Amino acid sequence: MTPNESKTLKKDSRVYWQGNPADGGTVTETSWDAVTIAWDNGHVAKVLRGDMREIQLTPITPHTVL
Repeated sequence: MTPNESKTLKKDSRVYWQGNPADGGTVTETSWDAVTIAWDNGHVAKVLRGDMREIQLTPITPHTVL
Protein backbone atom coordinates (compact mmCIF):
# COMPACT_ATOMS: atom_id res chain seq x y z
CA MET A 1 0.00 0.00 0.00
CA THR A 2 1.03 3.57 -0.51
CA PRO A 3 1.71 6.05 2.31
CA ASN A 4 -1.63 7.75 1.55
CA GLU A 5 -3.48 4.41 1.70
CA SER A 6 -1.83 3.66 5.04
CA LYS A 7 -3.39 6.83 6.47
CA THR A 8 -6.81 5.13 6.24
CA LEU A 9 -5.72 2.39 8.67
CA LYS A 10 -7.37 2.42 12.07
CA LYS A 11 -6.74 0.43 15.23
CA ASP A 12 -7.90 -3.21 14.78
CA SER A 13 -7.58 -3.07 10.95
CA ARG A 14 -6.44 -6.39 9.46
CA VAL A 15 -3.43 -6.30 7.12
CA TYR A 16 -1.45 -8.93 5.21
CA TRP A 17 2.23 -9.20 4.31
CA GLN A 18 2.44 -9.39 0.51
CA GLY A 19 -1.27 -10.24 0.52
CA ASN A 20 -0.56 -13.69 1.99
CA PRO A 21 -3.67 -14.85 3.92
CA ALA A 22 -1.41 -16.98 6.18
CA ASP A 23 0.72 -13.95 7.11
CA GLY A 24 -1.68 -11.44 8.63
CA GLY A 25 -1.66 -9.00 11.47
CA THR A 26 -3.70 -6.40 13.30
CA VAL A 27 -2.99 -2.69 13.56
CA THR A 28 -2.56 -1.84 17.24
CA GLU A 29 -1.47 1.79 17.00
CA THR A 30 -1.17 4.57 14.44
CA SER A 31 0.79 7.81 14.46
CA TRP A 32 1.48 10.51 11.89
CA ASP A 33 4.54 8.65 10.56
CA ALA A 34 4.05 4.96 11.36
CA VAL A 35 1.72 2.05 12.07
CA THR A 36 2.31 -0.62 14.72
CA ILE A 37 1.25 -4.10 13.65
CA ALA A 38 0.89 -7.16 15.89
CA TRP A 39 1.51 -10.03 13.49
CA ASP A 40 -0.29 -13.33 14.03
CA ASN A 41 3.10 -15.06 14.45
CA GLY A 42 3.69 -13.10 17.67
CA HIS A 43 6.02 -10.42 16.32
CA VAL A 44 5.22 -6.74 16.70
CA ALA A 45 6.54 -4.23 14.16
CA LYS A 46 6.43 -0.45 13.85
CA VAL A 47 6.32 0.22 10.11
CA LEU A 48 6.94 3.67 8.70
CA ARG A 49 4.21 4.81 6.33
CA GLY A 50 6.71 5.10 3.47
CA ASP A 51 7.77 1.46 3.96
CA MET A 52 4.37 -0.19 3.61
CA ARG A 53 4.73 -1.33 -0.01
CA GLU A 54 4.66 -5.02 1.00
CA ILE A 55 1.57 -4.68 3.21
CA GLN A 56 -1.94 -5.05 1.81
CA LEU A 57 -5.43 -4.59 3.22
CA THR A 58 -6.86 -7.73 1.65
CA PRO A 59 -5.40 -11.19 1.21
CA ILE A 60 -4.66 -12.32 -2.31
CA THR A 61 -6.66 -15.32 -3.48
CA PRO A 62 -4.40 -17.72 -5.35
CA HIS A 63 -5.52 -18.59 -8.87
CA THR A 64 -5.28 -22.11 -10.15
CA VAL A 65 -3.95 -22.48 -13.67
CA LEU A 66 -5.43 -25.43 -15.51
